[in-house]
Amino acid sequence: MKTFINFIVLLIVTAISFSSCKKNEKEGCTDPTANNYSVLAEKDDGTCEYTDSTFTIWNNGSAGFWGNELTGSFEVRSCFTDTTTIFLNPDSTFIAADTTYIAADTTVTPPILADTIITPADTIIKGDTYLLVNSDTLGNYELIIRLLNKRNAADFVNGYLIFDAKMHPNAVLNNFGSFGVFIHGKHLNNGGKNCSTFLQSDPINIFTNTLDTTSFTEIAIPLADFTNRHMQNIDLVFGVKGTNATPNTPLVIINNIRWVSQKVEE
Repeated sequence: MKTFINFIVLLIVTAISFSSCKKNEKEGCTDPTANNYSVLAEKDDGTCEYTDSTFTIWNNGSAGFWGNELTGSFEVRSCFTDTTTIFLNPDSTFIAADTTYIAADTTVTPPILADTIITPADTIIKGDTYLLVNSDTLGNYELIIRLLNKRNAADFVNGYLIFDAKMHPNAVLNNFGSFGVFIHGKHLNNGGKNCSTFLQSDPINIFTNTLDTTSFTEIAIPLADFTNRHMQNIDLVFGVKGTNATPNTPLVIINNIRWVSQKVEE
């Protein structure tokens, strides 16, 4: 009988201990494919975060965002000059003047008096706004796009940086031959007079003989090709820089910048 009672007590103690352990389980994201996966988490709390396959960074005058529009916004900076954009392909719409005559009406209270409303002619100009890389008085140039809140980019390890570029006619006249493209990395660089300190990868040279002045050319760079890069806790997602360009000259026009995590389809 005593043995039986001891056995019952042991079961009760074990049940209480097991229940206590369950209550003390560490909660977190338990999905290994998520950005915020926790190896210590024992119970999933529904907070797993995932990366989209494509992030548009800039397109037709608008900066994109990474994940959340408020916390994942991109910011464009021109480090050596104050110019970051260029307006191209204007399309004018002319709206003719218009005269509206309102007749008098004395049958209502209060009476309506005769009136003439003249709407003057107007011209509305619409077009596309692109990024512009231009040099300063010493021939230096650097334009960067940074992510306002640092993010994990591990899903893009084997992805691509893709953007459209074309030469500015003035750059062609001045024999502008190449420019460097970079992302977040291991090199500390102050970025020029108007940029804060940023970590940069080694730049990849893009030779301008592959570009023209009349249409955009798509450039796709495997993110794995950037040496001395960081793919976690990143803030700098795109940059163009160089020296020894012709001073005070617009060089390259850029649009449709994005990161993609999947292999580019041929």
